[in-house]
Amino acid sequence: MISFLRFWFLVTTLLFSLAARRAEAQVYYLDLSRQELILPNRTVHVEQVVDGRPGRPTIGLVHRGLDNRPAAVLFRNGLEAELSSFLQKKLPARPTDHPIVLCLRQLRVSEQLNSVTEVANADLAADIYTHLPDGYHFMRSTGARTSKRALETTSAHSVHVALLLQQCLEQLTDADWTQAQTAPARTLQQLPNDVPTTGPTTGNKSRLPAILREAPRRGVYFTFEQFLANRPDTVTTFRLDTLSLRKWGGNAGKVLWWGVTRIQPTVVEYQGQRQPLTITAWGCSDGQRLYVQYEKHFYPLMRQANFFTFVAEKPLDIEYMRAANRAQVKAGVIGVATVQARDHTGEPTPYAVDMRTGQSAPFPDPLRVRPAQVDTAYLYLYRQADTLLEPVAVFLEGKEVGKLRPNEYLELPWPHYARMMRLCIGLPKSVPCQLLVPDVAKANYLRISPVSASPSEPWQWVSSMQGEADLDALDKLRAISK
Repeated sequence: MISFLRFWFLVTTLLFSLAARRAEAQVYYLDLSRQELILPNRTVHVEQVVDGRPGRPTIGLVHRGLDNRPAAVLFRNGLEAELSSFLQKKLPARPTDHPIVLCLRQLRVSEQLNSVTEVANADLAADIYTHLPDGYHFMRSTGARTSKRALETTSAHSVHVALLLQQCLEQLTDADWTQAQTAPARTLQQLPNDVPTTGPTTGNKSRLPAILREAPRRGVYFTFEQFLANRPDTVTTFRLDTLSLRKWGGNAGKVLWWGVTRIQPTVVEYQGQRQPLTITAWGCSDGQRLYVQYEKHFYPLMRQANFFTFVAEKPLDIEYMRAANRAQVKAGVIGVATVQARDHTGEPTPYAVDMRTGQSAPFPDPLRVRPAQVDTAYLYLYRQADTLLEPVAVFLEGKEVGKLRPNEYLELPWPHYARMMRLCIGLPKSVPCQLLVPDVAKANYLRISPVSASPSEPWQWVSSMQGEADLDALDKLRAISK
């Protein structure tokens, strides 16, 4: 009896220990204690780090253990306390240094898994305030991002965070400190909610980057900075080719991409030979649409107020891999495993471009709280006069929502916050489709041309000004015909 109780005690203790370890695995603490900062030309010391991120979300998610369980990334003593302590220790104050406060606007780490390797991504954006006798004055917005591919990447996140802090502080090397005196003074408590006079805002349009104020220019954006400034490389000659679905490569979600045109920019080289645009390019533009490169593929960007979204392939489905491994273990070495779960790898999924760092991340951010008030997006699909008299059927999420004849338009409300829309039109030879997240900040205008010279691209996105003018003209034609 005693031996049985002892055995039961040992088993219970072991189970509780495993449960505790499993619970601990759901959190991963970043440790910067072993990291260094190399700033030989620094002229600042950081008095404090302030968390100015909207909602102060979790820093990110990583995958831990043999089964790649997701774990939330945190600092053991809190973000503000640990980053402040780290920067003060590594960059001790000197009499000639400018005292600054680092107000974080973005700090995110993530891991992307594939069948063999992992990719660790990190991006950081901060507003720098200098401490003057009357308060804190905005000095400059800084941002940086980094990425690394390896067999195991979780240990790289601490290195990445320290590197991004270093790169942001390096951007102050040539700062003109006299200009800060012209910025309004703020208290320390005001900094998290302060809106500096540079960077993407919802106020004065002159504060927006050029890519949000101007029509895109044709060319290649080799850096995110070129993209923001709308100053592409115009020397590189390229053209946009389309890829058939069978050339996309194998993925389980391929059927959900059916009818969607994939673009492959190719560079025209000597003697007319064409090669795919280098993977070092951030994106490109044909003078009308913007494209971003993500995981070696190019996707069209969709304007969302003061940032951009796009629809790309979902990364490796970890939950499906776990289910497949469990099924194989259950089936044995030579048995045939039956997996009940669905593999979502490669399925269309929305992403957003961070307008401070250029990093792409899932949209909406799963770590941020959903807005309390959600607006409905409106998309206007219209067709001007052409040589085809037959009506064209319009399908939303696989259901026919109307037909478009020449000089007609449809209003399509979309009340689903940040959810991808699948929009298709029925043509005799193909079913061209668009996958997008419509902009809720303003009306979306999409013109179709069934007799377009490019049958695979009968769509044309137009500006709000052009779309409103075209619909006004169609309304006048309708009034005259009555």
